[in-house]
Amino acid sequence: MSENKKSGEKPAGQKARSVRNYILQPLLQVKLGLYSIVLSLIFALAMGAVLYFNLAKFSEVILQLTGVEDEVKDLLNQYLRPAMIEIAGLMVLYVALTMIVAVIFTHKLIGPTIAFRRHIRMIAEGKFQYRTKLRKGDAFQEVASDLNKLSEFFERKNKPS
Repeated sequence: MSENKKSGEKPAGQKARSVRNYILQPLLQVKLGLYSIVLSLIFALAMGAVLYFNLAKFSEVILQLTGVEDEVKDLLNQYLRPAMIEIAGLMVLYVALTMIVAVIFTHKLIGPTIAFRRHIRMIAEGKFQYRTKLRKGDAFQEVASDLNKLSEFFERKNKPS
């Protein structure tokens, strides 16, 4: 193993990844994140409605049994106010994490397509020695292998005899 790999340093000339490197097709990546968030929020609102209506029924039963309506309402408000603040904080955290995961996941899908388009341009220009090298964890590894085999075939076919 090289010294650079052991120490975690990047080889000379290789830049550290920035956030901008992950934003390959911003509209698509943000759209996927927003779809995930909207679907999750619909689910969360449905679950919240079920819990709310069941809690409302439960509180009505307690009010009927105790006859201390004002005290029970005050207790419920004291309990629900901090819970709502916690829920709001969790929602903000959830939205941020969902967007981060969407960007990282789509980066593994979109990145290879950019490499494939570059490879196809090279083939069209007659540069058959070009090969696609994907990062570990990228999608479409098999497609890259097939595209590289195609380039090898064209390279052999077009070698002067």
